[in-house]
Amino acid sequence: MTTKHIHFQEGKAFDYVKELHKQYGGEIEGNKINIKRGRLHIYVEAIPVFEGFEMLLLSVETPETIVLHRTPDNNPNHIHLNVIKEGGYVQTFEQESAQMQVGTQNGVFLYNALFPITVEVPANTSLKIIGFKFDLSRKESIVNDATHSIAQLFKEDVGVAYHTNLSQESERLFKDIIHFYTLDKHRTALIVSRAIESFTILATNLEKLNDNDELNGLHIDDYNRLQSVKQKLSSNFEERVTVEELAESHGVSVSKLKRDFNTLFNCSITHFYTNARMDEAYRRLKSGDYTVSEVGYDMGYSNLSKFSEMFKKIKGLSPRDVIKVS
Repeated sequence: MTTKHIHFQEGKAFDYVKELHKQYGGEIEGNKINIKRGRLHIYVEAIPVFEGFEMLLLSVETPETIVLHRTPDNNPNHIHLNVIKEGGYVQTFEQESAQMQVGTQNGVFLYNALFPITVEVPANTSLKIIGFKFDLSRKESIVNDATHSIAQLFKEDVGVAYHTNLSQESERLFKDIIHFYTLDKHRTALIVSRAIESFTILATNLEKLNDNDELNGLHIDDYNRLQSVKQKLSSNFEERVTVEELAESHGVSVSKLKRDFNTLFNCSITHFYTNARMDEAYRRLKSGDYTVSEVGYDMGYSNLSKFSEMFKKIKGLSPRDVIKVS
């Protein structure tokens, strides 16, 4: 299975069209490109809504893995908002990966272009994304109130990213956009009208979530902290690690640590830690160098029956069965 690597610098929406043309060839028609190579089908359209505000339609059907390396443009006023309408991909920053999937808390991704991101679209994937690119320095526009709401989320010139899902109202509007771009007549006018409406509704929802402390946001420092937490959870099995201890040692509240961890890894700290211990237990049992008792105690269990019960729940077979197979 082949992997295609494509490098972008964050910037104008049309830059995606130009880079894909450079990589795959084909013809650019106005502000869009339609690439068909056997089972590979990539459609990208950059729609200028007005000065300083663009929309990007991206549709990918790929038999090969595509990796997009997005480098920052280092302009804190440039904000990017991506909404997944179909499928998903793996997004990586600072060696930490998160599954970005339609219909989840990671289905909407809002960020400034101050840090690099790698996006991996798996082979045999169908992906549809609607993106907005806008400039916070432009104060006079029809969506000025909406961009002002979003500007409140980016008060510092540091890398920041937010994850959330779509409300039912936003879901309906974005569904209309996907339909409109298949039309032959009046498509641009219809798309732009829905773009303005959907962006405004989404910005309003983001503001409400932020006011209620329900918006999942991560600074670069948060990513680095979570990487440290994950490393500790993946390497410390003999002594039971508590969320309270992790929060204290990393200088954050328990609630923030739980929320941030779930935002990035889409699971709770307890779930991740339990699975990490059972993965390590399986590896040791499979090697044939350890007894069930040794592995159970090494994984921090004083009650071996509890260890065997948890192992079977997660791995689907008992620890002794792993040794027998080995």
